[in-house]
Amino acid sequence: MRCLFVSDISHRAGGVYGLRAISFARAMADRGHEVLLLAPTLSAAEPGASATAIRERLATHDWTAPLHVEVAPRNRALIQLHRSPLLPQPIRRLATAWLIAAEGGTQGDWVAGANQAQAAILDGFSPDIVWANFGNLSNLVVGQQLARDAGVPWTIDFKDNFANYVPGGLHGVLQRRFADAAAFTSNAELHAGIAARWFAQPHEVIYSSIAPAMVATPDSGPRSDKFLVTLIGSTYADQFLERFMSGFAAWVKAGGAERRDATLFHYAGAAENNVRAAIGRAGLDCVATVERNVPHDRLAKLCHDAAVNCYIWATFGFHHKALELMACRRPLITFPGEHPETFVLAERVKGDLRTCTDAAQLTATLDAVWDAWKANAIPATDPDLSSVTWDAGAGQLEQVFAKAIG
Repeated sequence: MRCLFVSDISHRAGGVYGLRAISFARAMADRGHEVLLLAPTLSAAEPGASATAIRERLATHDWTAPLHVEVAPRNRALIQLHRSPLLPQPIRRLATAWLIAAEGGTQGDWVAGANQAQAAILDGFSPDIVWANFGNLSNLVVGQQLARDAGVPWTIDFKDNFANYVPGGLHGVLQRRFADAAAFTSNAELHAGIAARWFAQPHEVIYSSIAPAMVATPDSGPRSDKFLVTLIGSTYADQFLERFMSGFAAWVKAGGAERRDATLFHYAGAAENNVRAAIGRAGLDCVATVERNVPHDRLAKLCHDAAVNCYIWATFGFHHKALELMACRRPLITFPGEHPETFVLAERVKGDLRTCTDAAQLTATLDAVWDAWKANAIPATDPDLSSVTWDAGAGQLEQVFAKAIG
């Protein structure tokens, strides 16, 4: 098959954001398919691939690997205004509705950039299928337009909660707009079930796998000199973060000078300002480091060094990070809950997932991990990731695409 994948973000962004599209593109290429992955440039300041460059690359590409084409979004005045933090909320809501209705969504500059490159792409690459991920609505517009112009079926990949990222009054409008999609995939049962409220197409749940660096070796162990506790990823609800940080700070304090001096706290994620503020309000006594998202190689080193990794639960979505962190062979705390699907996945891969719903449970779990760490006996789980590899998912994609093509 000749597959055209459309991603809403460059895989060069690192982390989990662009991992799904590029990893499945590589896995499909390994299975003998020709895959072109289209994405916006990492930065709006980058020029992106010109039409001439796209044609030249298509003419010479070795299809044993996917061809990754990045094009620059084209500036739109209303979109820039919409992104201004100074725009009053009532005007922002009106602008959002207009952009979705008339400009290809709030990322309409990406739609315009992709439109400019479309002729060069389709002149040199005749896809059999288009697969566009729902990171934003604009990306679905790009995929739909490419498929229509190529005269081929297209499919949607819901890697986020459709209901959460689309204004409620527009669900029906967008259902009708994208009714021509032949099928959809999703990275979780939770997201698939939500999308199915509006999209009646055949669908398949295909879990993302993980970056190879995240898999700890069987003989790896946490740092022995410091009790490292990580908090990974976005923090979503401030009240959950506040409760976690308050409970963690109280646990550190209860252990006296020994625990204070031995414990390190390290946050890596997009909510660094929120976490710094929560640390201050909680009065955390131990050494704490806060930084933004880091590349997978650095994230892996951090989480492998940890005695325990943690994340804050978002009630509205599925956490792929749970699988990544279970691959680190360390206890994993989710606070203050999780969806049943994640527990099923943890059992499937034999991961060490521990849910703490309140400060008392957090204290008890940290006590148990602390005691194990002091005894040099942190549980070294042996996760079984064989059912959630990128190749296994590519096999599912093949079946979805084959049925859509007919």
